[in-house]
Amino acid sequence: MANSLSYCLCCNKPLKGRADKKYCSDTCRNQFFNKQKELERAEIRTIDLVLKKNRRILRDLLGDHTSINISEKDLLVKGFVFLYYTHHLTTKMEQREYVFCYDYGYRQMENGWYKVVKSFK
Repeated sequence: MANSLSYCLCCNKPLKGRADKKYCSDTCRNQFFNKQKELERAEIRTIDLVLKKNRRILRDLLGDHTSINISEKDLLVKGFVFLYYTHHLTTKMEQREYVFCYDYGYRQMENGWYKVVKSFK
């Protein structure tokens, strides 16, 4: 039976030792996994920045008020991105759905208006 030569998945050096070995060293193993996660971290970082910006916009608009109404146009002008949010919440009594960016939320009303609130306690 021929002995097939294996190569390190990171640096491509020939491997010595066990037949199922994938990396020539711990350094190569760590570098390989760090490279694999790099793209994922970049994607998550981009989304997280949008979520934080959305939260900041809602927080600054709300100020000391318990709720405010604002137009979709005004939210978009401030850079709000409706595509990104952390969770939904539906009120028990009125069955109204709110969309949240962490602890600040909004719900769509009529004619392109939104109601902005801080999380319910």
